[in-house]
Amino acid sequence: MLLLGTLLGLTLVAVTFNTIRLQILTRRDEIEVIKLIGATDAYIRRPFYYLGTLLGASGGLVALAVVSLGFALMNADLVRLGSFYGIEPSLRYLPAGDAFAFLIFAGLLGWLGTFLSVSRHLLSTEPS
Repeated sequence: MLLLGTLLGLTLVAVTFNTIRLQILTRRDEIEVIKLIGATDAYIRRPFYYLGTLLGASGGLVALAVVSLGFALMNADLVRLGSFYGIEPSLRYLPAGDAFAFLIFAGLLGWLGTFLSVSRHLLSTEPS
């Protein structure tokens, strides 16, 4: 289970990395002009960090929704199966605090993907 979580986390970082890379390539001319005017690297990076964090948190929210939907669909069948054995099993949802921590962690993974992408591609975008 830890291996699966690690692979999914790395996938989130990779997807965010590529999305931000495409944004940087799309805005390459704009970034060069802003650098010529005298903008700092932090000023240029900030919108990309916001986007990456939002992408990561959105991915985490979709993952929580899919898991919740899966639990809801499986609980009905699980209760029916448990009735054959005289038990009442059910899958429990994540507590609110854990779900919030998961969203924060997904946002941090999105930020990490953005950091890696911006660090790699923004340094190569120098004014001509």
